[in-house]
Amino acid sequence: MTQTTEYTPTSSFPLPDAFSAALTGIFERVRPSVVQIHAEGRGGGTGIIWHEDGRILTNNHVVARDDARVQVLLSDGRTLTARVLQRNRQLDLALLKADGADLQPLPAGDSTQLRVGEWVFALGHPWGQRWVLTAGIVSTISTVKLAENASTRYIKSDVGLAPGNSGGPLLDADGNFIGINAMIFGGDLSVSIPSEVVNRWLAELPQNKRRISLGVEIQAVDLPTNVRQELTPVREKGLLIVGLRARQEQFKDLLIGDTLLDVASKPVSDAATLRNILAQGKEDAPVDMKILRGGTVISLVVATQITELAA
Repeated sequence: MTQTTEYTPTSSFPLPDAFSAALTGIFERVRPSVVQIHAEGRGGGTGIIWHEDGRILTNNHVVARDDARVQVLLSDGRTLTARVLQRNRQLDLALLKADGADLQPLPAGDSTQLRVGEWVFALGHPWGQRWVLTAGIVSTISTVKLAENASTRYIKSDVGLAPGNSGGPLLDADGNFIGINAMIFGGDLSVSIPSEVVNRWLAELPQNKRRISLGVEIQAVDLPTNVRQELTPVREKGLLIVGLRARQEQFKDLLIGDTLLDVASKPVSDAATLRNILAQGKEDAPVDMKILRGGTVISLVVATQITELAA
């Protein structure tokens, strides 16, 4: 005779209420940073406010026509006219510029820390329905060949996407930007361009003649095992300071040999991520950070400087 054990669920299990509250918080925090895009001849899509000066990220296919008139609808009901600053057809990325006040950039995350099985969320305008939030998990992170000598990484998840979501954000469990939803490959899984790819592309663009920096030279390094476990989120790499470009008194807090861990409360593991976190800040405003110095994690508030770039 086979014995079975009856399972009696408990009504005090906290996950549903906590999970629901977390989703509501993500939606309310992120909604002002996500826009609806209308481009002549292309229908609708979604965009991400990248900088308070009006720079907006989306997919290239959302604004594919060079002569198209682009309109951007904000969550507060305002409609702005935008123009395309830069585009990359291979990566399916485009950077727009709209003129408007009180624009709220999307908080930056780090896709290099993403792991299979983690929760992710998408906010966009599927089938023209405005500001729809969907949830899923990371299914795989894969590399796709784009051309003979070019490849890129993509995040595949089961988060629900549909036409109109293109160009919108993929978010981590804290509501931070970790990818742009692209839907450029078929199959049952949704496809997103990782923020690390977006950051690298933005960092290579010539549109900015002034850049906020820390005045340091850095290189990515592996973190000691004991330090990795102390950090939230856990990560494998940091940015070692190998040189100082700024010698002024106000930049004395950082030393050669320090390892940058967090900047503006965001983990940094590559130079492109650091540059884009700083780019979302204000000129001459100090930033808080965590660094590793002599085996100890310490917190600092560090001055920034403006670097003039060649045109």
